[in-house]
Amino acid sequence: MKQEELNEIERKRKTTYPKIKALKTAYIIFFIAIFLFTIVFIFLHKDKEKSSVAIASFIIAWISGIIALILVFRIQALERSLKSEISKVVYEPVFREKNAEFYPYDGLTLDEVMSSKLFPLPDRFESNSLIKGKISNFPYKASNITLLEEYTTRDSDGNTDTDTREIFDGRMYIIETPFSKKGIILTSKNIKEGRPSDTITSVIVRFVFFLSIIAIFLSIIVPIIPNVSFINLQSLALPFIITLILILGALLLSTLLSSNKKKKYQEAELESSQFNKYFYIVTQDQVELRKTLTPAVMEKLINLRNSIGRFHLSMIGNKIFFAFPKSFYIRYDKPIQELIEEAKNSAEKEIETIESIIETLKLEEEKIKKGIIDK
Repeated sequence: MKQEELNEIERKRKTTYPKIKALKTAYIIFFIAIFLFTIVFIFLHKDKEKSSVAIASFIIAWISGIIALILVFRIQALERSLKSEISKVVYEPVFREKNAEFYPYDGLTLDEVMSSKLFPLPDRFESNSLIKGKISNFPYKASNITLLEEYTTRDSDGNTDTDTREIFDGRMYIIETPFSKKGIILTSKNIKEGRPSDTITSVIVRFVFFLSIIAIFLSIIVPIIPNVSFINLQSLALPFIITLILILGALLLSTLLSSNKKKKYQEAELESSQFNKYFYIVTQDQVELRKTLTPAVMEKLINLRNSIGRFHLSMIGNKIFFAFPKSFYIRYDKPIQELIEEAKNSAEKEIETIESIIETLKLEEEKIKKGIIDK
């Protein structure tokens, strides 16, 4: 990318960033206005003498809400536009140096990401900044990915609201290799998204356990309560029994679907206590697992975990998947050149990590082949 283009994006960043800050300040002001004028309306709407003030407060709060909503959409549009342009400028020179093709508006598909078996199916998925190139002479593609799940919250008044939490935010690499593995999945422990097995099945199990505790409690308490007839007991127990049957049915169905989908993946532990401390291990074949994760490979992964932090890895068929949590974020208050240097350091660290692991795996595969020939 020419220096003139970098200078142009830098000028746009310097002019757009203050606008975003000003709009966010205005949004906060209007949000406070919504709160204050709503409080005024609540306290005065029953007072006939001050009904005009109450109506005016309601109108101001309503107008403030509309303006705040417009500001939110405007802020998001400016941020998306600026982030997209900065992302292209930041990542393109980094991967061009590595003879990789860069597509800022494309990304990995959800099916490709899910085929890694590293994450549960998200409710929302985003992917961009697709890269295609070679690592250790093996073709790869990668992109930034964000996986989000939705959950419902309930306040003290019984009102429900839907919010989102992050499953994963970072970059995934998919490398095609001559290796062929039935399925080995390593996910870093102590990570924000939690243990991979913490899926809807485990949630249902906990809910059923909770309902069982309620059932035991009712079976003890209800008989000793005076004036409780058998009919009343039936009307009390029937909704609970129906709910329990539905939950148990959902649990059974979820378990069957999960077992078919995972194709009998099983948790495993290896001889290295340090490795077990760092990674959750899931595999389809315990023998293949130990042939692949030799002491040399485990030592390499432990050293990398110590040096670069958390990362996830899976080997399925002839593909190796790497997922690195985002190590830096594009910030509008930083100069473009500084962001390019950060992106370069981040990408180089990721690619060096992948190369290191693949080279170690290649050496171990060669040893296995030589061992077979010797036999």
